[in-house]
Amino acid sequence: MPEGHSLELLARRLEPIVGCQVTAGPLCGSRVTAVEARGKHLLVHGDRGRSLTVHLGMNGRVRLTEPGRGWGPAVLRTPACDVVITGTRRIAERPTRRVAPALGPDLLHGRFSAVEYLRRARMLERPLCELLLDQRALAGIGNIVRCEVLWEAGQDPFQAVSGTSDRTLLELAVRARRHLRRGVRSGRLDSHVHHRAGRPCPRCRRPIESRMQGEQPRMVYWCPGCQAPTG
Repeated sequence: MPEGHSLELLARRLEPIVGCQVTAGPLCGSRVTAVEARGKHLLVHGDRGRSLTVHLGMNGRVRLTEPGRGWGPAVLRTPACDVVITGTRRIAERPTRRVAPALGPDLLHGRFSAVEYLRRARMLERPLCELLLDQRALAGIGNIVRCEVLWEAGQDPFQAVSGTSDRTLLELAVRARRHLRRGVRSGRLDSHVHHRAGRPCPRCRRPIESRMQGEQPRMVYWCPGCQAPTG
């Protein structure tokens, strides 16, 4: 699943269609007024009070082709280029006033509310690794950033949120924002533990471990030496 930085880069790639009339496909007849990323959602706004929301999920892709050359289940055609969306069914056109997804504070956009983040973080009891992927608590984090910030901070991924201080929860958010901002600048994310099960930890040389975790299971990667349970 894309991380928040990749949605931001995608929104920037689509800037050529801003100001263009949509001639076919979603938003047909509207003029594109803005393209933005919110968490892991791509939003394309039209001038007729309608917007397109796209969630790419695990396999979604967006590519640009020459005008009139795009083909697929969802193609937004403009004089500048065709926007081809594939690999996801989570595409919807709805009134702009109702388009905002129910997300927590966004790590890349707008003013970050620490109070709101902490309120949402403590609404449910769960491990830290599950909290960080919950877009309703904190928007923009994917599996790579989740694993990397927990490793950087030396936090046990399976520690309960209730046993974690506000200071630590905020530290994780700050680290995640740094990762995503670097990702926007460089187009890539650092990876010290993600997808490195069995390899030595860069810090303590213990073999990195992995396991599936969560109601919608995702693989967690962590170092049992650097991120050992406390207490």
